[in-house]
Amino acid sequence: MFIFIPTKRMISMKKLILTLFVIIFLSSCETKPPTDPNKVVLKTGEVLVEINFSQNSNLNTEKIIQLEDFANVSCTPCLISNKIIESISRNSELGRRVNVIKFPTNFPSPVDPMYLTAKPFCDYRMSFYQILFAPTIIVDGISRPVPTDSNQIKQAIEQRLQTATNFSIVVTSLVENNGQKIIINIETNNISSPELENLRLRVALVEKEINFSTPPGSNGETKFYDVLRTLLPSNDGFLLSDLKGSHSFLFENVIDSTWNLQSLTPIGFIQDNNTKEIVQSSSYQVIIK
Repeated sequence: MFIFIPTKRMISMKKLILTLFVIIFLSSCETKPPTDPNKVVLKTGEVLVEINFSQNSNLNTEKIIQLEDFANVSCTPCLISNKIIESISRNSELGRRVNVIKFPTNFPSPVDPMYLTAKPFCDYRMSFYQILFAPTIIVDGISRPVPTDSNQIKQAIEQRLQTATNFSIVVTSLVENNGQKIIINIETNNISSPELENLRLRVALVEKEINFSTPPGSNGETKFYDVLRTLLPSNDGFLLSDLKGSHSFLFENVIDSTWNLQSLTPIGFIQDNNTKEIVQSSSYQVIIK
């Protein structure tokens, strides 16, 4: 019987050859992890959210207000509240520091088409705030001015503008291959603060303007602004304490083909789920590719 016993030199040569093979193989193969935002090619309907959360000890930021409007296409008083909100957000100096999200309701009409599109998210926010009437306006999650009183709404906004905030949120949106890439840069003056455990980041995709050829409800309106389409990652949002550093999230089949992608704008906001206070909403820039 012949038994072959390799020498130490032969073993060393084998190790060398194997090492060279591994190096050559790895250098010739470019890995593309799905969470790498620089290498993901978006498909139709996909949304990629890149979040960068860091500390800035010298943070100096201004408060951005979030106004949430609960309305319905068959709500007659909504005609007044919609005009007030439009005037404030689009035609006043306050507008640059106010983000508006319209959550369609299922009352008085249960077949509001914009409600049906975003039903799970609208139902959640109505339950979250215990909304019983349309119109209802919530400013920064905690103030409820009379929705048909422009002075009360402005006063609620101006009061919140005086509130200090420990966060800055800047959102950039890029349209690519009928998908959307959203970059969210968050800064805080103390990233180790225990309050992060109570805060959640939600990303609302709103269509800035929706036009119907005929009124979809009984109040006669055909043009609607800042309408919610979806909430990312879900109704629960991202726990802020889990987002330190950089993270990427890919969501498939988010964007409906009937939405105007060029008008689809992300709004990021940080909210305390216990007190319901929105401590900061985002300033943003939209870049169309």
